[in-house]
Amino acid sequence: MAVDFNAVMWARRTAEALEPLRSLEASDLDRLTSLIRAMSDLAKRGIRLSDQQFSVILQNLYSKSLIQVQAEKGGILVEFTGGGFEYERFLVRSDGRVPNSRYEAEVARDG
Repeated sequence: MAVDFNAVMWARRTAEALEPLRSLEASDLDRLTSLIRAMSDLAKRGIRLSDQQFSVILQNLYSKSLIQVQAEKGGILVEFTGGGFEYERFLVRSDGRVPNSRYEAEVARDG
């Protein structure tokens, strides 16, 4: 089997980056898949989440499911479901702040 130098280097970098994920439970990894897809979609358009945006999204992922992430004027628009909400949609600016004017939610109905 021939060794492809670029493949070896990519595998090493990726393994190093993913090493901390190996200790996560399956449910935690499942929660992260939608975020990784969203980050990939943004990166294809040359957009990267700021550390603050990333933190806000991860905090919400603890008790909710990420539905979508999209670039918007002034920041990143995220939508979640769960955590007592039918849906929760809000803008996260690059500094991690969520303007009240760009927040909307519908509380989940029981039964």
